[in-house]
Amino acid sequence: MLKVTVHFNSTLPHFSQVFAGLEFLGTRKNISLAYHLDPGKYPVNILKLEINGKTVFFDLADNNRIDLSLYNECDFYVKRMLLKKDREQLERLIPYGLYYPVFFSNRNLKFLFLEDPSYWRYSLKYFPFLSRSLNLKDSIATNHLRRMHSEPADRKKVIFRSRLWDAGERHPEWKRDKRKLLNEERVKMNKILAKQLGSDFIGGIRRDSFSEKICSDLLLDENEFHRKNYLEVLRGCSIGITSPGLEESVGAKFGEYMAFGLAVVTNPVDVYEFLGPLENERHYLDYETPEECLEKTLLLYSNDSLRAKMQQENTAYYKEWLHPGLKLQKIIELIQTK
Repeated sequence: MLKVTVHFNSTLPHFSQVFAGLEFLGTRKNISLAYHLDPGKYPVNILKLEINGKTVFFDLADNNRIDLSLYNECDFYVKRMLLKKDREQLERLIPYGLYYPVFFSNRNLKFLFLEDPSYWRYSLKYFPFLSRSLNLKDSIATNHLRRMHSEPADRKKVIFRSRLWDAGERHPEWKRDKRKLLNEERVKMNKILAKQLGSDFIGGIRRDSFSEKICSDLLLDENEFHRKNYLEVLRGCSIGITSPGLEESVGAKFGEYMAFGLAVVTNPVDVYEFLGPLENERHYLDYETPEECLEKTLLLYSNDSLRAKMQQENTAYYKEWLHPGLKLQKIIELIQTK
């Protein structure tokens, strides 16, 4: 049996998908799984695994930078935001693909606080009753694997929930400019989509002290952004819109839309290498401007057969490449065959 050791280094939420996949494979006896607490040894975006004696680093950072010192230290380097040009140059790189938060039963992390009491808050996420009672946003109560996928909905509902980034003076000028541009785009997209689609558009921006100054008419309360409520709404939508992150990252919403069988409208993602091939006009339609986003959204909204075909393609993609267990199995197979 394949032996996998997790060197637990970080509570970064992105790693929930890796842990879910490994535990899924472990319960099916595909792998023998062990955990070793190893805090602070590597950056928070890095997770070290030993897979049958091979050292593998998972880098799930939002940026596309490769840590060359770690790359030279390992047998394989699994990168989330992997540029195609980097994979062509560095042969030990493996694409991680789409990320979204998802949990699976995990006794090791559930009782991690017994080994180190400082992890008690993190361990709470793996207690179903406690995390539900405490209304934790990202936990096994809301994000268990069995709840994090569905067959495509046939309702013509479009979802684009977003947040604004603080562009205040405490940030350097280049960052303020970038955040301001992203914010303006998200506000404009919300307004033009709502105008065209009316009640079939489920939009809105998260309320906070910064967004209250920018777009008070578009704000939603935190409760409407809570995972439990958001996922219930998502399950009834057929089109999902994404926008770029601060470092041009492909956000969690893209993965969630695929898992729930939505057709996707997104900013261009073709510079990245994914674990399974993602194709424009097959799995998503891309846009460069808010006006083009509206155009592509209306195309899917008005064309039932095109929308349904893309939804089915994305459901098939989830079942082959994105389900956490299958994702980790594919990555392990790539490591074994190289």
